[in-house]
This record gives sequence, C-alpha cells and structure tokens, in this order.
Amino acid sequence: MKKITLLCSLFLGCIFLVNAQNENSAIQQELNAAALTEAQEQIDVQQLIDNLTNRAQSPVIDQDLFSPAERLAIRKYYSDMNRSALANIIPNAGATETFAVNTGDFFYDPTDGLTGGPGGDCSTTSSGDPGDYPNCGCVTVTTLTGTGLEVEFLSFEIFGNFDWLNIYDGTDTSAPLIYDSTVSGDNLTDMMNSTGTIFTSTSDALTFEFNATAVVNTCGWEVEVLNAGGGGGGSDTVYAYDGGFCSDDFGTFDINGPYTLAPILTTTNPTWFAGDFDDSGTLYVLDQTSLSLLTVDTATGADTTVGPLTNLNAGHTVTGLAWNADNSTMYALSTDGTDSTVYSVDISTGTLTVIGNTGTTLGIWLAIDSMGNAFAADLDDNLYSIDLGTGAGTVVGPLGFDINFAQDADFDPDTDVLYAGLYLGGGANEWASIDTTTGAATSLGQVNANCAELSVVAIEGVVAPPTNDLCANATPINCGQTLSGDTSNDTDTNGDGSPDEWFAVTSSVSGELITVSTCNQAGYDTILTVYDACGGTVVATNDDGPGCTGFTSELSFVADGSSTYYIAVDGFGGASGTFDLSITCGPVNDDPCGALPIECGVPILGNTDTANDDTAFAPDCGTPTSAAGIWYVYEDTTGLVTDILLSTCSTNTNYDTKISVYTGDCGTPPLTCVAGNDDSPNCTNFQSEVEFQSDGNTTYYILVHGFGGATGDFELTMTCTPVPPPNDMIVNSIDVDEIGVPYTDPAVAMPAATLENGNPTGCNIDGAKGVWYNFTAAASGTATAEIVSPAGASFVVFFKAPDENAIETDLEYFFQIGNQCAPATSANIFTEGGQTYYVFVVNDGGVTDIVIDGTLLSAEDNIIEGFNYYPNPTDETLNLTSVESIEDVAIYNLLGQQVMGLDVNATSTQLDTSSLATGAYIMKVTVNGQVGTYKVIKR
Repeated sequence: MKKITLLCSLFLGCIFLVNAQNENSAIQQELNAAALTEAQEQIDVQQLIDNLTNRAQSPVIDQDLFSPAERLAIRKYYSDMNRSALANIIPNAGATETFAVNTGDFFYDPTDGLTGGPGGDCSTTSSGDPGDYPNCGCVTVTTLTGTGLEVEFLSFEIFGNFDWLNIYDGTDTSAPLIYDSTVSGDNLTDMMNSTGTIFTSTSDALTFEFNATAVVNTCGWEVEVLNAGGGGGGSDTVYAYDGGFCSDDFGTFDINGPYTLAPILTTTNPTWFAGDFDDSGTLYVLDQTSLSLLTVDTATGADTTVGPLTNLNAGHTVTGLAWNADNSTMYALSTDGTDSTVYSVDISTGTLTVIGNTGTTLGIWLAIDSMGNAFAADLDDNLYSIDLGTGAGTVVGPLGFDINFAQDADFDPDTDVLYAGLYLGGGANEWASIDTTTGAATSLGQVNANCAELSVVAIEGVVAPPTNDLCANATPINCGQTLSGDTSNDTDTNGDGSPDEWFAVTSSVSGELITVSTCNQAGYDTILTVYDACGGTVVATNDDGPGCTGFTSELSFVADGSSTYYIAVDGFGGASGTFDLSITCGPVNDDPCGALPIECGVPILGNTDTANDDTAFAPDCGTPTSAAGIWYVYEDTTGLVTDILLSTCSTNTNYDTKISVYTGDCGTPPLTCVAGNDDSPNCTNFQSEVEFQSDGNTTYYILVHGFGGATGDFELTMTCTPVPPPNDMIVNSIDVDEIGVPYTDPAVAMPAATLENGNPTGCNIDGAKGVWYNFTAAASGTATAEIVSPAGASFVVFFKAPDENAIETDLEYFFQIGNQCAPATSANIFTEGGQTYYVFVVNDGGVTDIVIDGTLLSAEDNIIEGFNYYPNPTDETLNLTSVESIEDVAIYNLLGQQVMGLDVNATSTQLDTSSLATGAYIMKVTVNGQVGTYKVIKR
C-alpha cells in the first residue's frame, strides 16, 4: 500500500448556538445517559477466535456458525493483524479534510493528538482513553474519494443522541444523506440491522460528518475501504506460470483483475510445477522434470537450483508447494495417481521429509493460510483440509468445478482468502476464490480469456503475524513445542515493569501437568507467569527455576483439560532479551513425587500416551523399564502384614502393560525394586498382575508402564488381603500351659482375623473374627485374659473343652461372673484341675497385645541343674553354658513348630536369633540325657 500523507490542520473550535443554561442541561443529560450504558454486553473476540481455531477454519467464516456481528468482529481481528499502519486515515478533530483512498485503507474516528484513532474501549464511556474519540465539542467533516468507492464498518460505537454521525453519498454535506445515527442507531448492531455495515458510493465519494460534544465519549469507529481507484493503498500481485498449454510465460496479474498474464519471461524450461513465497519474499518452485527445488527471480524469471528433492516417494510426481508462515516451514505434496503424500521441505537443500499420506488419490495443489491451516485439492473435485502433523486429509466439500491436469493455488497473505487457478482442460482456467469452510469455489474470471494452464500460482506478500507483545495476540504453543522470542523491542503489558511476550497453550487432558520453561534457554534473567485468561487470575509464576542457570525459569501447573492458559515471558527488574520457551505436558503423576494415591478395592483409570521416560526413577524391576508410564502411591499405615495384588487385567486396558513396585525416597532416585510383572497367566492380551507383601508400615510406589514402547489406556486395581494371625483358626490355638504364665501375645493383627467355622454350645460366635488360646489347668486356681489396647468390637470368653485338640463345636460355654457371653475387653474364671480351657478373643478395630495369666495353670519349666542361658529377652545372640556337655538345642514357636535346631556336643554355644520374628518361643535343651524346657523372648 502506498503511504497516505495525513493532512494536518489547526484545531477549530465549534460554536454552539445555545445558551449556557441549556448547555449545562444537555451536559447533565449526556452524563446521565452515559451511566445507563456502562453495562452493555460486548462481543468477546478472543473467544470467537478460539472457537474458530478449535474448528481449524480459515477467516472465511461460516455464516451458520457465527452471527453477523460475530463474523464482523472476527473479520476486524484479521484486518488488524494484516493491515499496514501507513494506510490508516485518522482525521483531525474539528477539521474539514479530503483523502483519496484505495482498497485496503482504514479510516478511523478523529483525533486531537491525545485521544482518537485506532483502539478505544467500547464497553465504557470515558474521556481519557487514547483510542476513544476526543470530547472536542466540535464537528469533523471527512471526505473519502476513489473510483467505485465502497467501505465497510468493522466497529462503530458513539454516544447516543449527543454525539452523532451522518454519512453522505458525495463530496460534501449537501449530497444525499445515506446514514443518520440519530435515526438508524449509534452502534454497530443498530447499523447492521438498519442499513447494513457496507456503504457504496454512486459518486466516487463519501462524506462523514461527525459531531462530538465536550462531555462523554466512547470508542468511535473503524472503517475498511473495500474498493477504490486511487490513493494510499495497493492490491496484491499474483505471480503465475502458464505451464505450456498456451504459452511458457512466467508473469503477473492483479489479484482483483483483469486476469491477463503480463509476461516477465518466456521460459525455456517449461517444467515448473507449484510455487510459493517464503517469509523473506523469495519465490520457490518445484521442477517436475529434474525433481529439484528452485528459486525464481521475480524481476527476470531466472531460476536457480537449490537442490534435488531427495526422499521423494518412488514413482511420485510433485504437485504442490506451500509456505507455512505460522511455523516458517515449507511443505510439499506429491502423488502417483493412487496415493498422495505430504512432506516438509528443507529450503536450503531441497531435502524432503515424509509426514504422511493424505488418504486422497490425486492431490493436485497445496495451500496454507497464515494460521497454519493447510488445504489441498484432489482431482476428485473436492477440497480437503490437511493435518500437517500427520498428513491426513479430511474432505471439506466439493469445489463445484471439474478440475483437470496441472494447476496451483495460494492464500492472499493480506486477507487470508484462498485463490486458485482452476484448470478445466482445453485451456479453460478459472480464477476463483475458495470458501475453506465448504469447499465451494467462486469464479472471479477467466485467465488469459481461457487460454492458460497455471501450474504455478504464488501471491506476493509476506504474512506479518500479529505481535505477541499483547495478550490478545498471544502466539499459540503446543505441548512438546519450543518457540523462540525476543522481548528487547516489546512493551510492559502486564504491569510488572519488564517488557513481555505472550503465548497461549490449550489444555486437552483433564488433570494434565503442563511445564513451562526457559530453563537454560534464555540470554537474560527471565520470569514466567501463567494466567487463566487475558487479564485473568495468576495460575502459577516463577522467577528462578530450580537447577536453572542464568536465573532462567521453569514452572508447572495442573490444567483442567479444556481451558486456554496465557503465558507471559518477562524479565527481572526490567531485563529483556532472547529466549526459547518450551512446553511439555504429561500426567500429573508422571514421576513418583507426583504419584496419585491408590486405595484397596478402588479401580483407577489411566492413560500413559503423554507420559515421559521413567528410567531415572525406575530401575528394571522384574521386567525392563522400556516404555513411559505413570505413578501411583500406596502409603500403608495399617500396621498389618498384607498380601497385595495389583492388576491391569481389564477390558478397559487396551495395550501390553507392565507393573513395577518400588520403595524408597521419590526425591532421591533411583527407587528400590520390590516386585514387577510383564504378562500374567491370569490375564489376556499381555496384561499384567503383580503380588507382594506389605509390612503395614511402608510407602510403595507403583509404576504402570508398557512392553517395548507401548502406551495406552488401562484400568488398575489393588486388592489387599491382610495376613491373619497364626492362631486365627482354632486348630492353631496357642498352648499357653506349654509356655507358662503370665503369657503375652504381642501385636496381634486382630483386624486381619477371619470368620469362625462353627459355634460352641451355649454361646454364639458366628460371624466373629478372633484368635484362640488353650491350656489345661494343673490344679484348681484362676485364669484371666485381657485385651491391652481395645479397639472396635471387643469380646473375651472362656470355654471348656474335652482336650487340647478341640474344634468350635466341641466347646461348651460356662457362666461365671467374670465370664459372660457378651462384649468385653477381659474375662476371668476359677479353674478346675485337669480341665482343658479355650480362650476366644475378638478386637476387630486394631492391633493389640493379649495377656493370659492366672494361678496353677501349668507345671514349672523343666530345669537342668548347672545349665544357664542369657540374655533373655534377647535381640540377636543367645548364649548357652552348662557344667555338663550340651547335646542339642531346639527352639519352637507357640504353634509347636520347630524354627531352629543345633547339635552342640559342647559345654557352651551361641544361637543367632536375628532371623526370628519378635515374640515368645520355647527352647528345649538336652544335657547328658536330661531335657530342659525354657521360655525365650525375642525382641
């Protein structure tokens, strides 16, 4: 666009023909009216742009998806991104001025040097906003001239009947009035509903008469010149190559017509196929014969070979070339008539890198808009959107033309409208615009009067992406992506005293952990801040990241799976400079210190697709750690020895899983292996189960990962089965009279006890979970049984039994005052000599010691004169000495099972008891044929 010289004039005061009293009254009315308009709802443009981005659409907006006001707001957004500031027409407040304009110019409300012009806050009335028109108390008259003049209002908001705008179809205010804001409305919606927002002159001139009072104002307007014949603007140039049907000409034509190729060169190498400009303005084309990448001098048409198109699929012909300004990458398309393939192109060498197949058969051209949305046409006459990450094509809709043979297309960098030279055969070539939301092509005219086959179409212009110095223009950044930036020429837009740049990341997985980093990737002292919206609440911030050199930064936050988060890259104390910003995303439990808790019996659904490598934390454990996984933690505080089964055997698991279990400190890797499993025989589809025993007091870290590099969905369950006490069943009853009293059974895991198998006579214990003791009284005396730490349901009762080999149904309850078949924490009885008794104890709420005591319950220990042992209780070593030779020694647990034995044949020895569990044991010693029985306590 040509530069427009703005005419300057002295401020002219406007004289109001009213008296002071009427003026004061009018001022008060205006102030009162302003107060009533403050709460008007505004269109959220950022939300519209987000919606549009989520639909992967171009700025050709589907009218079924957006209202007229919303479509206009979006169009204004894209116009703001692409317009040249030199084409802004901002009249002087109170002046009468005329401007010759051209297509693409922008016309704004007047300025007094402090307020007015682009911007303004339409949601409030104010007097000091730089973008709001001035409270000048004046009338400004501005005339725009141009052949076939047509303009469109992109925004419009003035204040009521106090401020007004008239539009005239002519060079002054005597021309026909075509808009009166006092009648047709003072905002864009009113204008849209009354006259529409586009005004076309029948006289090649439009005059705008604007009255602004001296009290209340608002944001004014922005007008785009859609068509005009002279002045400050310019239209884009199409560089095209007629691939040989009518000529071998390389030349140009105006994008708005006429569509007649003005030759630059008649080439002797008529094998160019597809082309586009990069960000530097260099034109690249593909050579179909030599299969090379070329550059073309647009002034002369001379071509220069960059390099061969290495890695092109065998048998394929190149058909498309397009520059992606969103990531500064060139892409290419090829076909063999059966499959079409998308590539990225190294423009310094010509080397191709395969991205993937489109799923179409004859892709004939490729074009990419300024936001990185790619499209291709197929000779099946449809438009396809192309995923540049995978190459996959998705049909948009029919073009409405029967296209054939070689052709090309490109987006206009200024408007993001897609244009194509649709070749129909026989020289017929339609210059058309294409709606990327429907696929429909609209013919704008014939190229060379239907005598051309445009195998190269490249529209001149460099896409200048909107600066991300503003939050509203935040640069999108995706998980796994690193983008470069430089804050040196930016401003402080978030008010922390340092220049900043803005980026936006959209969460796609609920609960995912997003890490934002300039760690070791910046040339200055950075600060990172994440917001939940532009001008919203701070989600997370970091100045100096842990382990980051040069005072660079890193932070993490948990995202909600749907929101867009805005990232400000700042500097400390006003610092600025270059940086690389990296975004990594993964589950919040992507490392053991972020592990999520798991509960017994509660299934958990998870996914490992976005997880990161775990080898730093997780050594091979029963199976190699080869695929990324996620972590869970079980902090066992039950105090119960428990058998634990972890399983991914489920129809909700869709890949070859592994499970590994560790202990240790999550902050000081690696962890220590407990158990692991790859494929369980109890599962199908290579799913896994692992078993281990918890001690009741340890924290376990559980990694769900996969075979090879496999990842996917899984369901994880944890089944916990406490190990019952040894005397849980009556057949394993502890024989107290063999041990001696007082007898303490320490730390009995009562909550792990199981249900009984039957009922004694006279006392129903059906459904109770308890432990058993027995003794045969040596003589008549007493017996007591006590729960030391009662918890939950408690029950203690004595039964008579025929002998020490009884089962529940052999027992008989007998009543004494201290022995009742009822809840209790202790019981006591008088005993009969020679009678066998069983004691049943329940304490289902906790671990406890149980004490059995009494008188005359058992014979004394068999003592061997001259034999001694010490220390008792013992921690590790038990010393044995005797006057006569010790033949052998054996140690039994309270269930009568031998746990240690030793042939001695000496007068002294030592026993290592470190392997024995804490508790009471019986030691039998043979000395010179005599057998002695002693009670040993292991601590």
